[in-house]
Amino acid sequence: MKSLWKISRRYILTAVFITVFVVFVNLAVFIYMAYTSITEGENQNSGMTVRQNMEKISSRIHRQGEGYGLSQEGYDILKETSFQWAMLLDRDGKAVWEYALPKEIPRQFGIPDVASFSRWYLEDYPVYVWRHGDGLLVFGCSKGSIVRLSTIWDGTLMRNAKWNAGIFCILNLLLLLCLALAFGYRFYKALKPVAGGIEALSKKEKVEIPEKGMIDELAAKLNQASEILCLQNSKLEQRDNARTDWIAGVSHDIRTPLALIVGYADELEKEEGLSDAQREKAAVIQQQSLVIRQLISDLNLTSKLEYHAQPLSVTEYAPAELLRECAADYYNQGLDDIYEIELQIGPKEERLRLTGDRGLLMRAFRNLVGNSIRHNPGGCTVYVKMKIAGDRAGILFSDSGPGIPESILRALKHPDSPESSRVHIMGLRIVRQIVEAHNGRVEFVKKEWEEGYAVRIYLG
Repeated sequence: MKSLWKISRRYILTAVFITVFVVFVNLAVFIYMAYTSITEGENQNSGMTVRQNMEKISSRIHRQGEGYGLSQEGYDILKETSFQWAMLLDRDGKAVWEYALPKEIPRQFGIPDVASFSRWYLEDYPVYVWRHGDGLLVFGCSKGSIVRLSTIWDGTLMRNAKWNAGIFCILNLLLLLCLALAFGYRFYKALKPVAGGIEALSKKEKVEIPEKGMIDELAAKLNQASEILCLQNSKLEQRDNARTDWIAGVSHDIRTPLALIVGYADELEKEEGLSDAQREKAAVIQQQSLVIRQLISDLNLTSKLEYHAQPLSVTEYAPAELLRECAADYYNQGLDDIYEIELQIGPKEERLRLTGDRGLLMRAFRNLVGNSIRHNPGGCTVYVKMKIAGDRAGILFSDSGPGIPESILRALKHPDSPESSRVHIMGLRIVRQIVEAHNGRVEFVKKEWEEGYAVRIYLG
């Protein structure tokens, strides 16, 4: 579930980041648009403000006889502005000067009319006004070029506008954060059954996730995958059980005739009437029969260990005592003088006590010692060194011979490869299975003085 929480937390943080980023971008765009709008509204093509334009034009209108006229310089300025038309009203509201004045614009206005259009529109034309001497200059822009709003704001509200805007932004951010957290929690809650289903699949358990909500399609796929895997696991289990039962049955059927062969070969070897050559052949038959019996026993054991059909008889044991017992067994069986087993066990290791199946562990120890003896026909010294590594026992099996060749390690790593069929790996395979059944580990350590490898096992 930790991985699910990490995914949901990442989703929440991403949602929060996106929310803040969107708010920031919107604020930036709004400020930019507002600034641009204000700037464009106040500036003209010449770059002068509306107020400056009106003031310059007003200063260039002079009385000419009974009327008024605009200088050529004034006309040039007027043409460069966005004003479409202009007129000058005297105190009586009469137009005494005009420029491109549309026909629908009256030439005479009363005080109410002037008060109405001075801050608004005149016949749908947005207008600006400027005082000129004793009269009023009126400048009109094209229809639709400017939107003018008449708004009245409370003074207290305007004085607190800065604080109100801050509070508004904070409340909006909190709202967006709450929404992000809510969606994140919903996402987490929706994914929780999916994470549980994936965990159940890894344990080869059946998965049944409700197919609803935002994960309905994903839940359906997981349920479908679970049904397929359960069916496959059932078939594999049936095959494995059949294989184990077959091997066990064959081992049992061979045991009786093999015992007769061993017995008869032993009797023939002791028969006084046989020649030395015949007696030697009987001894070979007996020896090879024992090898076949050992191979059958190994095959039966490795099959049971592979499919967890071999129950462990767990008791407390002393690894040091078990190693000494293994070495003593070899000496008691008549170990040739060209072989020597050297144990290196310290006082601390002598006191160590572990739990496990003594019989299986003894089998693993004998296999490792036996490999060194069997693969060094000219004699060797077998070194068994035990050290405590934390709360585990580390036991190194090596010898003075060439050690385990690399081809054996490749065959162990890839048991289905063609190379594995050409080498004998049954003994080491059983060692690894027994150690792993005890939650231990097997390592292959390269020897310092040879090209081969030694074996170190960890038990705890």
